Amino acid sequence: MMPLLPHALLDTLRAIVGPQHVSTTADDLANASIDLIDWPGQMPAACIVRPADRAQVAGVVRALPQDVPVIPRGAGLSYSGGAVPHGPAVLLDLRRLDEIEIHPQDLVARVGAGTTWEQLARQLAEHGLRTVQHPPISGVHTTVGGAAAQGMPGGLDGVAGLVVVLANGAILPAGAAAQPGSPPFQRYWGPDLTGLFLGDCGALGIKTDIVLRLAPLRPVRFASFACDGDAACVALMTELLRQGMVYRAFANSSSRQPGQEPAWQLHAVVEGVNDAAAEAALDAVRALCRNRAREIDATIPGKLHAKPFSVRGFLGIEGQRWLPVHGVLPFSATLACVRQLRTLLDARQRSLADNGIFHTLALSSVGPYVTVEPMLYWHDALTSLHEEYLNETNRARFAGRMDNQAARTLVKTVREELRDAMDAHGAVHAQIGRYFSYLDRLAPESADMMRQVKLLLDPERRLNPGVLGL
Repeated sequence: MMPLLPHALLDTLRAIVGPQHVSTTADDLANASIDLIDWPGQMPAACIVRPADRAQVAGVVRALPQDVPVIPRGAGLSYSGGAVPHGPAVLLDLRRLDEIEIHPQDLVARVGAGTTWEQLARQLAEHGLRTVQHPPISGVHTTVGGAAAQGMPGGLDGVAGLVVVLANGAILPAGAAAQPGSPPFQRYWGPDLTGLFLGDCGALGIKTDIVLRLAPLRPVRFASFACDGDAACVALMTELLRQGMVYRAFANSSSRQPGQEPAWQLHAVVEGVNDAAAEAALDAVRALCRNRAREIDATIPGKLHAKPFSVRGFLGIEGQRWLPVHGVLPFSATLACVRQLRTLLDARQRSLADNGIFHTLALSSVGPYVTVEPMLYWHDALTSLHEEYLNETNRARFAGRMDNQAARTLVKTVREELRDAMDAHGAVHAQIGRYFSYLDRLAPESADMMRQVKLLLDPERRLNPGVLGL
């Protein structure tokens, strides 16, 4: 049984955030202490606290004893153990921090860490704006603060500033707003303190406010192409990106029999300052692809643009459990990596099929890189976290699934093999958490610097201990 916090301390926390926003019930603790897969050594938190603003976050951090770990949490929909306690800890559920301030003249928005990407997109659309930072497809549930802490493939260049609560409870503004009275219009002013805290998984500080760069909504057009084979798809996709012809490119390929040539669908999204410019951009894409792929109906990118935050409780079409793994690679390494992943999956094909596991492979990018993302699906019992994000219809539809430990164990083994294969090609990762290697892959000097930064900012190692290998 998890040791409880002293009653006096719980009373102090209730006084800071309100009695209804502190929970120690067994169900709440268990549900908030998991993510999309189980982890060795995971334990329920000792307490969940739901602050409403940065002052309450700072007050909670200052009130807690120095030896009590503090783990910030958003939607909890990680697959790398980034917010999963491995000992007595206080979970800071930041979803009440959902205030949005839009500054159209300066093309920035300041949002609370608990703001979902969908909430923000709806309000920005009223101003004819969008975020420069491309949002995740999970943004109907996932939060801006979660992305800032976990990182996103391709980086977080769309973030213009932060407000961070440090391990001692101090409130640190970063970016132009670090100058008292200055609007948060610019990230770079001296050393980039904003960048220091991005992608840290909460190990260096607790993000309470995020400033995002904005851009006008532009006319968009879509094109889709069928490509035969990995080489054809990767070459065409990277050429589109290298020439700056697309706003976004993504591709997908389903399971196939070993030795079969993989079939890909490649999707391109272009935009222009007006309809004529968007049409011209689309014509240029078609001209490049005309003799290298077969154009098909562009239903998929059109639907994704119309409904960009489309998820089904992070499950497959028939309610299968879903577990991805990703790597971010340079153009030059992408094809060799994809081929190695194919070889690995082909070697595992019999055991995967015997356990009812199938896989897909996805490529995506909005910049000078490619995110490679194998995804594994299998029939298994759902967790309370899955059920939390399902609508009532699908919750009833997918209820009563049998536990499938054998398949789940194989999925985790294969996922590790895929991760290691991508790492061998120099992949980097978002959402490092407790799963992706970080500290031990750095140059010794870089690793030592990270340890020194952690020691300076969090000498008691109380902020999400264990993530990033710290």
